[in-house]
Amino acid sequence: MTYIVDTTKENEINLAPATVYEEVIQNLYFLYSSTEYDIPLDRELGLNPKYIDKPIETAKALATTDIYDKTEEYEPRAEIVNIDFKADYESGVLKPIVEVVINDEYDNEEYTE
Repeated sequence: MTYIVDTTKENEINLAPATVYEEVIQNLYFLYSSTEYDIPLDRELGLNPKYIDKPIETAKALATTDIYDKTEEYEPRAEIVNIDFKADYESGVLKPIVEVVINDEYDNEEYTE
């Protein structure tokens, strides 16, 4: 089953996710909507801002690479199926919309602390 992580929409934080799926999707949303150097205890968490002020198509390519790298590093339970972007060409805002699947080894596993 695929899940969509859409950073164009607000997402409420759930401090007690009921399933691994909810936890992974929430983690990915936070990862994709954060900027590197903004998280005090983990400065590398979030997307790298190096593509700010680049042409939109160049920014999409750099962001795509960064999304793959950060997903592999911070949330290895997810595999990316597709990456799309919502771009506002006038303001230069680029927001990722990522389709993922959760690795099979985590299917039907309940979240436990």
